[in-house]
This record gives sequence, structure tokens and C-alpha cells, in this order.
Amino acid sequence: MVTSPKEAAHRAPKKIVPVSRTAMTVTLATAAAGSVALLPTAEADPNANINDVKAQVDKLHQEAEQAAEAYNEANMSLSDLQHKVDQLQARITAEQGSLDSARRSLGGLAAAQYRDGGVDDALQLMLQQSPDNYLQQATTLAQVTDGKMATMRSAAETQRQLSQDKASASDELALLAKTRAQMAQQKSDIDTKEQQAQKLLDQLTASQRAQYNHLVNNTTNNVPKSTISNLPVPTDARAAIAVAFAKAQVGKPYIWAAAGPNAYDCSGLTMAAWGKAGVMMAHGSRDQYAEFPKVSRSQLQPGDLVMFYSDMHHVGIYVGNGMVIHAGNPTSGVQYIPMDEMPATGYVRP
Repeated sequence: MVTSPKEAAHRAPKKIVPVSRTAMTVTLATAAAGSVALLPTAEADPNANINDVKAQVDKLHQEAEQAAEAYNEANMSLSDLQHKVDQLQARITAEQGSLDSARRSLGGLAAAQYRDGGVDDALQLMLQQSPDNYLQQATTLAQVTDGKMATMRSAAETQRQLSQDKASASDELALLAKTRAQMAQQKSDIDTKEQQAQKLLDQLTASQRAQYNHLVNNTTNNVPKSTISNLPVPTDARAAIAVAFAKAQVGKPYIWAAAGPNAYDCSGLTMAAWGKAGVMMAHGSRDQYAEFPKVSRSQLQPGDLVMFYSDMHHVGIYVGNGMVIHAGNPTSGVQYIPMDEMPATGYVRP
């Protein structure tokens, strides 16, 4: 079973403004798009072909990663929403203080008038109603001085903004709660898929497990050392930093939602690599695709990001000669692979 501790994500100065999705416009439906339906618990046939077992395990890992990338996207939304709620609550506190201050000021005028023989109609009306309603009537009262009217107008505007901010805060808090619930479901999906994969492996005999390990090693470590040693040196200085960082992570484990320094998921690796080069990006493959300029396959340069599968739920960093480094899954960890080992569907340049 794969555990799900989220390691601290690398942070660096921003290069670009985050895309609109991270501007607090995410809907629950968008966050749910990456969640995958659960399959019945799989069981291994003792006589099964090991290639078939590996195919089932790989499929479960891929479905877990789909849910993991949806979780990463929702987590970014959660952070943005929490920041917006915090800002709204701070504004509400300040606006309530300003409104209370204006009312105290007008109340002080009323007290002074009372001591001098009575409170004029304008102040009585102001203190009995909301400032906004009062202003609709007070303009016809000749006894309202310019100073009092300015204070009343300020109070009325503050109250309007306060009411608006309270309504906005209520909406954002509701979305925050829905996002947290969605993340909990996605986490459950991930854990269930990985438990199913582990159960398949646990049911293998010792002989079958040895065959499986041999098959995995042949699949995940089939890049010749000569290919790796002859990879081109990136010409762009920042890309060179990102690629060098990615190379140094090869062999480290895959853990969903992790972004280093000891483990990674796919978008966590690319985020950390480019973060090392001073470029901040979202922790999510689809967000990374949306954030940066698109390039064609023929234009690929070392350091570019390669998105895989039709829904772009997986990402790796291109290192030249048709090779990428990616955080594959709990079986393979961070590794080199030929780019065509999976269906590449998009390319961007940070």
C-alpha cells in the first residue's frame, strides 16, 4: 500500500501569473473531473501470465495517478480559496470597525445636541435606520450639515461593502467545504487503487514475484547507459538547471502528491525541477500545460514539459534524443524512458 504524506513543495519566485482556474473560479465539477470510478477488488490467478498481472498493476497505478492529479489540482484551488476567504474576513473586520466608528461619531453629535436642548431630526433618523436607507430621505432635510452628510455617506458605503463581502465570504466558505470533501474522495480513490495493486502483488507466489520483478526491471531500466551519457546539454541556462535537477532525482521513489526532496509524483517532479531554476508552476500536469507557451513535437528542446494521455494526467521533462525523465508510479519511481513509451499529447516550454 502506498502511503500519502505530502512532502513540502519547492517554492520559487513566479515567472508568470497563474491561469484563471487558480483565480478562485474552480467549480466542484472541474475538481471532480479527474476522479476515477472504483473497480471491484482485483485478484491474481496463481496460473496467470505475469505480463497480464503487470498490465493490471500498471492500469491501477495509472488510475490512481489520474485521481492524484485531480487531488493536486483541487489542493491548489483549496489554497487559493483559503487565501481569498482570509482576505474577505480581514476586510469584513475592518469594514465593521469603520461602520461602528462612523455610528459612534454620529452618536456623539446626537449626545452633544441633546445636551444643548435636543437632537435634530436628521440624526434621529440616521441612528434609527441603516445609513443607506437614511440617505434616501436625508437629502431633503435642510438641517443636515455637509460634515454630517459626508460621515453618513461614508457609513452607507461601508455598510454596502460590508454586506457584499459577507455574502461573498459565505459563498467562498461553501466552495471551500465542497473542495475539501472532493479531495477526501480523491484520496480514498487513490488509496483504494494502490491497495488493489498491492493485493495483486501479494498474491503472487515467490516464483511469480521473481518473474514480475525481472519483467519490471527490464521495462523500467531498459535505457542504455550510452543513451543517457550522450544526451545533449541544454542551451538555455534555466533549462539546464531544471534538467540537471531532474537527472539527480532518478531512482527516487514515487509518492502521490509529493514534490521532493525525497519522493515525487509526476507534476511534483517537474514543478521542483523548474522551481530550482527560479520558475514557479502549479502542482498539476493540466495546470502546467495551461500555464506555459505551447510548442510542437518538432520544436522540443531539453527542459520542455511533455504531457501524456488524452486527459494529460501525466507529465515528464524532456531531456533530448527522444527521452524524458518522469516520476512514473510506485513501481518504477523516477526514471528515464523513451518519450514514445506513452502517448504524448502536448508540449510546453516554461
